[in-house]
Amino acid sequence: MHKDTLSTAPSFAVRTGRRCAAVSSRTRWSSVATALLLAACVHSPQAAVPASPEPRAASAPVQGCAETAASRSALQGITQELKAQGLAFRASCQVAQSRSGWVVQVKVTDGVKASKVVRGPLADGHDVDMGTPPGVELAGAQTGAQGFSPDVQHNRDWLRGLMARHQFDNLPTAWWHFAQRGAAPASSADTDLASR
Repeated sequence: MHKDTLSTAPSFAVRTGRRCAAVSSRTRWSSVATALLLAACVHSPQAAVPASPEPRAASAPVQGCAETAASRSALQGITQELKAQGLAFRASCQVAQSRSGWVVQVKVTDGVKASKVVRGPLADGHDVDMGTPPGVELAGAQTGAQGFSPDVQHNRDWLRGLMARHQFDNLPTAWWHFAQRGAAPASSADTDLASR
C-alpha cells in the first residue's frame, strides 16, 4: 500500500526534530491557478477589466441611435462584411442622459483571415486590440487619444473607416461610440441588435 508523502511530513518532523511546512495539495494547486490567472491578465490586460455597465434609459429622446429598418440594414451589412474577414461584430444602442450612440465591439473569429485587415494579437474569441475595452469610458478611449501602438492606431482608423462607409460617424467620446447619420431620436432605452 502506497502512503501519501504529505501525510508523513509531520511525523518526519517530529522524528528528526526539524520543523517543516506541510503543504496541502489544495494550497499547491490554488497557487498554480493564481499564477496562471495572473499570467493571463498580464498577457491580456483587457480580460481583467470588468464587463461594461448596463446602459441606462434616457429621460428624454436623444439623437444618435435608434432601431430602424435603416440601422438594422446597415448593421447587418457590417456584420456580413466582417464575417467574411474572420471577425464578429456586435452593436448595441446606448441611450443615456448625457450621450447616446451605438457601442460597437469587434471580436476575432479567424485570426488568419482577420490579419489581412487588422493588426496586433489576433487570438480567436478575443476583441480586436483597440487599446481599451469597448463600452468602458476610460481616458484612453477618446477618439483622439495618443500614446497607443501603431497597431492600435491602425485598428481604430480601420474601424472608423468601416463604420463611415456604412453611414456611422465616430463620436469624440470614445473609439467604440458611433452615431448613425440622420438617425431619428431614440425613443426606447436599450436596443441590442446583435442578439437578433
